[in-house]
Amino acid sequence: MNKRYTFLIMTVTILTCSFAYAIDIKDVTMKIANFGKVVFSHNQHFRQEGIKNNCKTCHNAIFNLRSKSRFTMADMEKGKSCGACHNSKRAFDLKNCIQCHKVTDISLKVKETGPVRFAHKTHLKGANANNCAACHPQIYDMASKKPVTMAQMEKGKSCGACHNGKEAFKTEDCMKCHPTKDVDFKLKDSGDVKFSHEFHAGLYKCGDCHVKLYLPSAKNKRITMEEMEKGRSCGACHIESKDAFTVKENCDRCHKM
Repeated sequence: MNKRYTFLIMTVTILTCSFAYAIDIKDVTMKIANFGKVVFSHNQHFRQEGIKNNCKTCHNAIFNLRSKSRFTMADMEKGKSCGACHNSKRAFDLKNCIQCHKVTDISLKVKETGPVRFAHKTHLKGANANNCAACHPQIYDMASKKPVTMAQMEKGKSCGACHNGKEAFKTEDCMKCHPTKDVDFKLKDSGDVKFSHEFHAGLYKCGDCHVKLYLPSAKNKRITMEEMEKGRSCGACHIESKDAFTVKENCDRCHKM
């Protein structure tokens, strides 16, 4: 009787421990340089047909727990590791990058014009739906930290590869990406001046003023009214021979008196 009771207790204990072990299996977070984190969910995979709580489906034939080897995407595309199932037959194809690699908006710091926000969600629609390879790494190498200038983009690099007026709006349409706002000039002697980007952008292109007439930077040298009357800064357009009112008169058009 005691032997049976002991055997029963041991059996229950083993089953309890096994159950506790099963529910204690955690998600695995893999840190990948330049691609962020990838979270592998054991629970999600346990629910799939062909696995159904069977650890041996993957371990150790596909993924050896004792091995510290890391697999590249190229390895997976040849059927190793995740690629054993993620081949568009048993599970979604490896090309659907964002199923595992979570993408977010990227804020690019630009000193002269303020931050530019790149929205992955917007770009992963249409013809390039979920196709990360359309940009990475040929057009934009995530391992590179070297910034690309607007002059380089105009020659087809980085964003300029698509933003050429054919596939997407031109890089000349600055305000599509670069946020603009009114600029307040504090003047002690003649009243403050508010420059409206919205109004002027409706009449001119950004390139008409920047950087030829006005460098978009907080370190700009202040231009006097005398200099404007000679064609500097606002005076390049606001002269008697142009369509805009002259800076020699109409002071209250700009200065809050």
